[in-house]
Amino acid sequence: TLEYAYDDYAVAMMAKKLGKTADYKQLIKRAGYYSNVFDKGTGMVRGRHADGTWVSPYAPDNKAYYITEGTPRQYTFYVPQDVPGLARLMGGAGGLENALDSIFTKNEYWHGNEPGHQIPFMYNFTASPWKTQREVRHILATEYGDGPGGLSGNDDAGQMSAWYMFGAMGLYPLNPVSGQYLLSSPIFDKITVRLGNGKIVEIVTHKTSKAAQYIYAVKWNRQVFNNNYITYDTIVKGGRLDIYLQEQPDKQWGARQGMQPKGI
Repeated sequence: TLEYAYDDYAVAMMAKKLGKTADYKQLIKRAGYYSNVFDKGTGMVRGRHADGTWVSPYAPDNKAYYITEGTPRQYTFYVPQDVPGLARLMGGAGGLENALDSIFTKNEYWHGNEPGHQIPFMYNFTASPWKTQREVRHILATEYGDGPGGLSGNDDAGQMSAWYMFGAMGLYPLNPVSGQYLLSSPIFDKITVRLGNGKIVEIVTHKTSKAAQYIYAVKWNRQVFNNNYITYDTIVKGGRLDIYLQEQPDKQWGARQGMQPKGI
């Protein structure tokens, strides 16, 4: 249900672009069906029978027969098309932040399973995007290496490596269809991306110290940039993204709702 909801969202965006309004309306409604398997009693997704009853017993951190890989807690966050909608089911952005905290404090985040790769970046939809910067840096440092077993899971058509590249660059397409790239802290001092249209994007990192990893300011083409995400339409024109880092979290940068990515 969760994965088909995202698929329907993706096709809905295609239908909208093509002017197929009836198809769009049907598909975008189905994109919201993720809510049908969200149990407000547990605050997580849960298997459901055809008669509407929940699968019991419920163990959120154990593998279940209705999930191919992973646990209910891990799959709860697979709503890339509508993270704000998922947050509302959890009682608001604060509820989403608490749920994200729980998966990391319980050590239940599983980087080796690709359907959870968006989870660390979802703090950008809350008042604490600095936690995305913290968790992404931790994963880059602990889940990858240059020796045997250097990937924490099967690369699966390059996804594990792609996550590393985006995380290292400080950009991540949590919902690729939306054209929104969520910002985090790059590990490189300077990155040059040559786009297919001949344009160039430079990402330049400014650190107050070697240990700096938290964003306190961002500029696009030398103008102050307040959002904690940047769009494909902006990037594809080419330009320069300056990201300023310090050692302590800046709990104001990118924290307001108007600075956060959008849902459906």
